[in-house]
Amino acid sequence: MTAIELHEPTMWLSTRQRLCKGDTDWDGFTDFVGLSHLSEVRSIDSCWNACVEGNFPIASISDLWGKLESLRPAKMGKEYHLLFVDSEHHDTFTDPGLTFLGYDLSDETWTSSLLNCGRWQGQLAALAAGSRSNGLLDLLAAKTAQAVLPNEWDGDPHGYVTIWALYEVVREAKSG
Repeated sequence: MTAIELHEPTMWLSTRQRLCKGDTDWDGFTDFVGLSHLSEVRSIDSCWNACVEGNFPIASISDLWGKLESLRPAKMGKEYHLLFVDSEHHDTFTDPGLTFLGYDLSDETWTSSLLNCGRWQGQLAALAAGSRSNGLLDLLAAKTAQAVLPNEWDGDPHGYVTIWALYEVVREAKSG
């Protein structure tokens, strides 16, 4: 008999509310992470990008468009539909309905090591300082951080991370 392997989904869809410069929690957030160059936060972490609806597993890009049909439209301004993809299992998508945002790193609880675990110091400081204006990293910086985190954080569970590619879904569901 062959054992059946269970795999975690590697793509997820949710509706999120982004944190932006000028919001009530902004100063506390930027003091906590030490990233004063940010203008907004996009993250897998629901602490700073509250989950309004979702986290729905997605099997494929065509599954994404089908699932989007069942979601309410994101409210203009702060809300957006977030697709987050385990970068180890998928190449970057070039679909015109998606806008690539950057890479986030999280532990198994989807706590962002970059955006919800305090200031990155030591070898990590330059990587954090080089993050995009939305708080996310490029792939090389994310891979470097993934390799360095376990040593810098000496066994802290937030140091063992998955690299997630984040996309804003810019194509709305077709009505009717």
